[in-house]
Amino acid sequence: MKLYQNIFLVLGLLLSFSLNAQKYLLPSESESFKQDFKKHVLKKMKRYNVTGLSIALEIEGQHILEAGFGFSDKSGNVRATKDTEYPIGSVSKIITSTAILKLCTDGLIDIDKKYTYYVRDFSMKSHFNGQNEFTIRHLLSHYAGIPRLRAKGFMKKEPKPLEDLLLNSKDEYLISPPGRVYQYSDWGVDLLSLLVERVSGVPYEEYVENHIFKPLNMDHSYFGPAKYTKGYNNGRETETYKYSYSGSDGVTSSASDMLKIVRLYTNEGRLSSKQFLSYEVVKDALQNQFIDAPLAYDTGIGLMWDVQQLKNGRTRIKKAGVHEPFFTYIFFIPELQASIVICSNSNSSSSIHWDSWGRLYSFLAEKYNLANHESPSKKRAEHKKVTLTDDQFKKIEGSYSTSIGILNFKRNGNKFDVDLKSENKRGVGVPYSGGLIKLYIKAFGIKIHAMDVFWEEVNGEIIMGKQFKSGSRHVSGSKIDSRQIPVTWKNAIGTYRVINYDENDYKTFDSIRLFINSDDILEIRGDIKFPRKIAIQLGLSPVSDELAIIPGYNFDFFGGETVKLQKKKDGGYYLTLSGCEFKRISK
Repeated sequence: MKLYQNIFLVLGLLLSFSLNAQKYLLPSESESFKQDFKKHVLKKMKRYNVTGLSIALEIEGQHILEAGFGFSDKSGNVRATKDTEYPIGSVSKIITSTAILKLCTDGLIDIDKKYTYYVRDFSMKSHFNGQNEFTIRHLLSHYAGIPRLRAKGFMKKEPKPLEDLLLNSKDEYLISPPGRVYQYSDWGVDLLSLLVERVSGVPYEEYVENHIFKPLNMDHSYFGPAKYTKGYNNGRETETYKYSYSGSDGVTSSASDMLKIVRLYTNEGRLSSKQFLSYEVVKDALQNQFIDAPLAYDTGIGLMWDVQQLKNGRTRIKKAGVHEPFFTYIFFIPELQASIVICSNSNSSSSIHWDSWGRLYSFLAEKYNLANHESPSKKRAEHKKVTLTDDQFKKIEGSYSTSIGILNFKRNGNKFDVDLKSENKRGVGVPYSGGLIKLYIKAFGIKIHAMDVFWEEVNGEIIMGKQFKSGSRHVSGSKIDSRQIPVTWKNAIGTYRVINYDENDYKTFDSIRLFINSDDILEIRGDIKFPRKIAIQLGLSPVSDELAIIPGYNFDFFGGETVKLQKKKDGGYYLTLSGCEFKRISK
């Protein structure tokens, strides 16, 4: 009898410790925060001209707020609700990764096996020697070396079969060896949805409907365009594309439904009293992957989730999605079971997503005394001006393909003259210790500190990236090969127009211009015109008479892709870039 009493005593002490360790949210605190938060949202919607949005929010696993604000259809006078359905853009990737983790939980796949173990007919070309086969884990964390996307065919008026991905892939090239660098890739996630299809034996959408949406009671989630919600560009109703491949950008859902997905991860994989996803795969999903990769730097990526260690020792998990003009953001802290999902039908809403997260975090910081926790992050280094060696100057000098366009560095004494070609601005680069270069530009006659970049030589490649005030670094570009441009490319300069659009395509861009710039770099310029206008500036490193690489690793569409040049029997010059075939129309 005494033994049982001791057991109950220990259990009681453990329960007491658990209750004391977690400060449970009082009803009065919940109500006060909710009312204050709603006022905050309405104020910010007015400021940012947001037409409609829906929010689902919980703390300690308790529902705090599930509501709509503004209009889902302004002309029809239809108010947004907690169940308003929005195209969720890249948040669709979380549906795909959850499907993969479900298959893993059920013992049907091993995420550390090669992709071709399950999809044997997949192939992609490579410029790299050695191992070029990636695993499912590589794909889940965007470390597979797959290009961002294939621009042609990504946005469609009618759905296309996933099998088309295999046709698209076989003639394209990896941007890097697997496991080397983080490169966000819609294409890679769509390959995961094809994997779900192959392993389950049913169409991807059918698997998700039966194994994700239905078990989680996600009654407002489906594939394809939103049935009732309209999109708004700065308050004006605007059209969006109907379809893309289902895995990366194909889901329409509600804030309340997406909170059910989040709850799987804050509840350690449990759905009610059952283990829907295994504890191990959920823990894995919320941990940083490939931290020792050659170009990892401070990239925080789990299995599809963005992962950031907070200064208080907790973890912030995030995923954002854009399906122009619809925006969806998810933030949560798993240790506190605190989550917020915000879906909007307005392209002006990005700031309100971050503002709302900031509001929630401020409340959590005060309630849980988060500011008093010691930061696990590294101490920021103190950088001092340095004089580089002649060899270092020689290595750095040249042009770089980056996320802000082409940057050209030219030595001038102990500094660099810097040309920001995309913005037609010139500045000065001052070397500092730790591979840091501080960039200054002149505006209205005043010298302004524009940004900090870092440089490093990795396996013979000169890498450049952005350095943040926190000291963290993200790689964004690499040096453009300045060796002599082959005659075939010189002869091919001119203006090109897309010739392979079909009736199912949205026309992403019309024409591009291939030329040699003032720094003797082969360059492409043009405009993406749908779903929004984006100017592109791409430096090319020719690797043969017919192939050139767009150097760099970044979030932008074309980093690392291969451009192909052909002179056909009709005497015309043709370029292939990201699935689009261009024909020269003038020199």
